Amino acid sequence: MKLLRQIIRRIILEGPVKDSFDEAWYNTNEERQNYDMVQSGEGTYHRDTLADQSKNYLRPYTDEFMDQFFEDKRDLKRLWNETIDANGLRDFWEGPKMKYFHSLSYYGSAVNAVDQLQQGEYSDDDIRDLSLAAFLREYKKSGNKDEMSTWGYHVPSNSTACPPNQMTLGVILKGRVTLASATDAWTESRSKASKKDMARMKSSGLPKRVMPTDDNVEALLFEEGDMNHPHSPNHILGECILDNWGIEAIVYNPNTRTGAFLGDAVRKLSKEYGIPWMTSKDAFGDV
Repeated sequence: MKLLRQIIRRIILEGPVKDSFDEAWYNTNEERQNYDMVQSGEGTYHRDTLADQSKNYLRPYTDEFMDQFFEDKRDLKRLWNETIDANGLRDFWEGPKMKYFHSLSYYGSAVNAVDQLQQGEYSDDDIRDLSLAAFLREYKKSGNKDEMSTWGYHVPSNSTACPPNQMTLGVILKGRVTLASATDAWTESRSKASKKDMARMKSSGLPKRVMPTDDNVEALLFEEGDMNHPHSPNHILGECILDNWGIEAIVYNPNTRTGAFLGDAVRKLSKEYGIPWMTSKDAFGDV
């Protein structure tokens, strides 16, 4: 298995930082689980929600499995951050070459958004986007503790993996980057947290951690040169996680069927909350 990973790394020409990370992650006394039996979507559940959901399985997850699963999720994220800091790469991820966009049209239409954060959902089909007004009520202009998923945007190459339809409405965030992946990292969803999850994480904020599968480990990004990553369909940036974040700007696309409606709401809320607004083209160009 280790030899196979070494051959694959040579083929895709990974950077030296990724190599050192892989050695630290895989070079352990015991072979790490790759959690192939866990569906990707299960990575989006918080602990209490996943335990409740697994009761419906033919073989529900044991407490021992759950302990190891979430411990590996924490360890993987911790090692990513330690690697970034040890190699002096935080200035890149949190510097002027990067922007981070949180879509408020991720699950569908921004017009059909809900005005309250959902809890305890099991299916993405049942989740609705949070409206802009509700998002601004729920979160502060700075210092938010709940970690947030964003689409990374690499400024020099004018590129992001965010689909155009998800740029209908959203916000540009700035904060501490705690993970970067070339793809969807299948991190915990705020809507898939139960009241018990929320209460347990109230002081620290809800975390978002990558699924500890071999594929997801392979897709992690470390250096600017990793942007041209074979795991990204467009060879560009995917999911990035921010902690202790603030809102820099509201972004919307006026050239959509609902553009005029959204524009009125954006300008009103921009003035009310003192947050600048801009069009998606102004923010990201022709992506």
